[in-house]
Amino acid sequence: MSRIPSPRLLLLPWLLMGALWAEGPAGFHRTRVGTLEITALLDGEMQLPPSLLKSIAAEDLERMLGGKEGVPTPVNAFLVRTGQHLVLVDAGKNAAMDPSMGHILARLKEAWVDPAAIEAVLLTHLHGDHVGGLITADGRRAFPNAVVRVAQAEHDYWMGTALPKSYGPMIAMIKAALAPYQEAGAYKPFTPQETPFPGVKAISAPGHTPGHTVYAFGQGAHTFWAIGDLVHFGKVQFQRPEATVTFDTNQPQAAKARLACWTLAAQKGIVLGGAHLAFPGLGQVRATGKAFAWAPLP
Repeated sequence: MSRIPSPRLLLLPWLLMGALWAEGPAGFHRTRVGTLEITALLDGEMQLPPSLLKSIAAEDLERMLGGKEGVPTPVNAFLVRTGQHLVLVDAGKNAAMDPSMGHILARLKEAWVDPAAIEAVLLTHLHGDHVGGLITADGRRAFPNAVVRVAQAEHDYWMGTALPKSYGPMIAMIKAALAPYQEAGAYKPFTPQETPFPGVKAISAPGHTPGHTVYAFGQGAHTFWAIGDLVHFGKVQFQRPEATVTFDTNQPQAAKARLACWTLAAQKGIVLGGAHLAFPGLGQVRATGKAFAWAPLP
């Protein structure tokens, strides 16, 4: 006679699955916001010097950052499953640009996701740590069935002729990352009147770059915003949203966009995903008097 497994043994696989769902390996983290399934993907980490910050006193930085010369800063991307659709927000960096980066495809494999299943890659902007991972080491499309979308204003800025020659290497990198998608008819900038993907709203948040975009998924109490580079120094720019970084193309505009996001997100309880917040970069903003605080998701 076969023995009936104990209830504890029967529950063990489900308990293990639950733990994996909540935590995941170090490189990915999967959670739910309402009906949305969100997987944060860690592309790598860089060190950012506090000297990049502007519009804030040195003594305040000393107090907030403890005098660190370099702040460990992740590069995150976010995979969002909306019903039957699978959308990636940002693609990380290319390992050829930085050997410590370029891990998005490996993270997807760890998360049991086939890159060919991704239907769209929505780019918050065209900086290298968001666009470089669109292609493989040999220059092929990393996401062979995805359409790549970015705000028309962002495309026009980087593909225009008004930038100084010093931008040449960055522009060459952007063009190389986009080229195989353009050749396949799978690169499509969108206008402010367009919906970048069914069920996704594009929110213009210029300042960091001219076409910087926040992508909003879900609705009501179960809303997720992928906010790109609205924040680089989480320990500073929630308390002091007016603090900008030197590579914001329009610093007053960047500060205005950040304050608007923090204000509305705090009011509505929106879950945010930041490209450069401590991995997994998911949490909510809380209003604390005239300032704000970051509350990571448990």
